[in-house]
Amino acid sequence: MTRLSLILIPLALLLAVAMSGQAPAAQQPVHEIHMTAKKYEFQPGELHVTAGEKVRLLITALDRDHGLEIKSAGIKMKLKKGVETAVEFTATQPGEFEFKCANFCGLGHGGMKGKLVVEPLGSPM
Repeated sequence: MTRLSLILIPLALLLAVAMSGQAPAAQQPVHEIHMTAKKYEFQPGELHVTAGEKVRLLITALDRDHGLEIKSAGIKMKLKKGVETAVEFTATQPGEFEFKCANFCGLGHGGMKGKLVVEPLGSPM
C-alpha cells in the first residue's frame, strides 16, 4: 500500500460515515392566513387548518386596537391599529375552537368572535 492510499482510505471512510447520517428534516411549510379585525368582526370569521399544521395568522386591525385570544392554542395578544401582526401556532388537536377579541373595543366587543376548525390529518378541507 502506498502512503497516499494510507491517507485516502481513512478519509474516505470518515466521509462515508459523516454522510450516512440522516439529512436534516425539511422545514415544514407554514399555512399563512391574512385576516383583518374591525368593529366587532374578524375577516375571515372561520379558519380551516389541518391538525399538525404550522399556522401563521397575519392580522391587521383596521379601525382601532383589537386583540386575539385562542385559548386552545394558548394565544392572547393585542393587535395595534394599522399594524400587521403575525401570530404563529401549530394546530395540534382536531376540533372546532372559538377565537375572540382580547382587547375591549366597544359595545359589540363581546360578539367579536370567530371559529377555528382544525381538520384531522388526511381529511379533505
